[in-house]
Amino acid sequence: MKLRINTVRKGTMNSSIRRKVGTALVAAVVGFAVGPAFAEHPAGPSCMDIAWHAEFLKSFPRAPAACQEVALRNGKKFARFNAEVTLVGPEIVKVRFLNVAGDPGREISIKPGADARVLLDGKKIEYSKLHKGDRLTVWMPESQIGVISDPDDSAVSLIEMP
Repeated sequence: MKLRINTVRKGTMNSSIRRKVGTALVAAVVGFAVGPAFAEHPAGPSCMDIAWHAEFLKSFPRAPAACQEVALRNGKKFARFNAEVTLVGPEIVKVRFLNVAGDPGREISIKPGADARVLLDGKKIEYSKLHKGDRLTVWMPESQIGVISDPDDSAVSLIEMP
């Protein structure tokens, strides 16, 4: 049994084959490099669609960069933030909102409302049970200066403006 190996010398490849291979390679590289840029916009609102309260933005201009996602409930938008607790006091809790990379921003003071809770490890807990270093989740109703535990909650805790 003879094994026959065909070889192609440089410069002898059919030009139409070269064109097809080249086109396929370019398409693959371009698709890989810029594919995510042309991906469809996810369904629903994004952090760029939130109407931030002007006074809040004046004091915390980088807050939109800390927005993690937006939820829509009964036609109202809510921005989700992750935060790290820096101080727990009897009437105030200080946190730093974390940007999407997990880096802490400016410290924010929250005055817990009556019956207000936050999400810590997926569980709703009272502000008084928080400890320095805890990482929690809060939601901000659109155009308001306060946070709630989730978009279905109504117990608002006010953000104190500096």
